[in-house]
Amino acid sequence: FIVDSQIDIVLLQEIKCTEEQFPYAEIEKLGYEYAIYGQVARNGVCVLSKYPILEKLKIDIVEGHQEARYIECVIKHTNQKVRVGSVYVPNGQSLDSQAFEYKLKFFDNLYERMSTLLKNEELTIIAGDYNVALDEIDVFDSNLLNGQVCFHIKEREKLRAILNLGFKDTFRISHPNLQQFTWWHYQGNSLRNNQGMRIDYMLLSPQAVDKLETCYVDDRLRKLENPSDHTPVVCIIE
Repeated sequence: FIVDSQIDIVLLQEIKCTEEQFPYAEIEKLGYEYAIYGQVARNGVCVLSKYPILEKLKIDIVEGHQEARYIECVIKHTNQKVRVGSVYVPNGQSLDSQAFEYKLKFFDNLYERMSTLLKNEELTIIAGDYNVALDEIDVFDSNLLNGQVCFHIKEREKLRAILNLGFKDTFRISHPNLQQFTWWHYQGNSLRNNQGMRIDYMLLSPQAVDKLETCYVDDRLRKLENPSDHTPVVCIIE
């Protein structure tokens, strides 16, 4: 996908490797600079850029939880700077678990971070796996999934609060009424039956939205052999 698309900036989640294990040589051959926050066998986030990376910030969103779930960079793109963040929100596991409470806490702290970023009035993109579908159009069966993890009202309210700060869901701006998903379970013919959820987002600051051309989901990769259960979200900014 990276070779074929030649995308300028790539935000990855769940790279599931340490920084020592990351394929630096291969990435450099493709013309990318990189910023990695890795972890043994799980989590892991990364930014790849064809433009110079001026700053790299590895941030533990929840203090005391050293998990590789958020990395932020400042990139020099032609005559302007762009701040990008790659985020991997916890799944939450089950409603009665500590993991679900941790997910809600993660959202609260992410809200604070993104609120701070908006005050800088920069071109800002915080994108990745938010692990929650926002509205009924974002799931294949809202009656079936309502109240379950990744479509529980508590999670949805947390994401909506971030949007209410001023960040915009670029896919929904580009496609107000289109039902399209970014994740399908591996089991039960979910992909074939299009039983998915839209849980991956490109959230842009107002300054970045002003330069938005379009945003779309490229589901071709999910149909390949041995794919990820997610598929890329692509955003084009002038």
